[in-house]
Amino acid sequence: MADLRRLIARKVIYLVITLFAIATLNFIMFYLLPGEPATVLLPGRPTKEGIEQLRIYLGLDQPLWYQYLIYVKHVVTLDLGESWFWKGTVLDTIMPRLQNTLILVGIGTFFAIAIGTYAGMLAGARRGKPSDILVTGTGLFLYSIPAFWMGMILLLIFAVEGSLDWFPLKGSYDIGLTNPSLSQIIVDRARHLFLPVLTFVLTAYAEFALIMRNSLTDAFTEDYIQTARAKGLSDRNVLRRHAVPNAMLPTVANTAMYVGYIVTGAIQIEVVFSWDGIGRLTWDALQKRDFPVLQGIFLILATVVILANFVADIISLYIDPRLKA
Repeated sequence: MADLRRLIARKVIYLVITLFAIATLNFIMFYLLPGEPATVLLPGRPTKEGIEQLRIYLGLDQPLWYQYLIYVKHVVTLDLGESWFWKGTVLDTIMPRLQNTLILVGIGTFFAIAIGTYAGMLAGARRGKPSDILVTGTGLFLYSIPAFWMGMILLLIFAVEGSLDWFPLKGSYDIGLTNPSLSQIIVDRARHLFLPVLTFVLTAYAEFALIMRNSLTDAFTEDYIQTARAKGLSDRNVLRRHAVPNAMLPTVANTAMYVGYIVTGAIQIEVVFSWDGIGRLTWDALQKRDFPVLQGIFLILATVVILANFVADIISLYIDPRLKA
């Protein structure tokens, strides 16, 4: 137990160092982008005097080291500053969009993990049989389809007028609802959420299914599986008590890494379905050269990814005692 505590304490130190390094890189990275933010923020063809006045107002005329100190102060106090374009605090700009994305990605990841893990267990336990071929073939097919293309196909089938027209075409809620009841709000949000979540699940489940299937296949070749069978355990008990716990390690690690999908993959889905999430905000902020918002987005997401990997490491320590060595 003492060794485990020391190992966790060491990982916490590494976590703090990594967060500091990422915060510094987050500051430097956006100042390396080409283009002058003032020319984007000012309408029309701004004059040199106007650009210089805006630079002074935004603090861009200060030395880089001074801007970095201000940035560190904002990070430490959890005050990420003011948005240059949206005329509000960075947190007020980010949080409503982040909430929408977390709903989409959270629900989608839950179903992707549940369906993918079960399908991978089914395929791994019946290697070479029709169920294995079906899961593997379907997984490889869906894994090769880009998220934006899958979303457009689902829109053509279920949302476009003249097709089935079961679900809304875009948005996260119906702006035409007046004084809706709680049940109407839930139904409306669920209808708008269904196709984006379905797109996410179809494109994400395959990775979990294939990883679980391959891990389980490797686990069945280990000596402890043969020992368990020699003791007279049924195939069901061997699968649940010995093979699956060891095969879950790659799935746990992949779940932590999938938190990064909030920006990478979800941005395609959010653009296709006009979902007002963090992905679309990232794209808009990049177009507007709103550095404070971009820094806030990537700092928050990088922190979430690192914390998710930290939690995955701790879980892995308890799942696999060999990692404590």
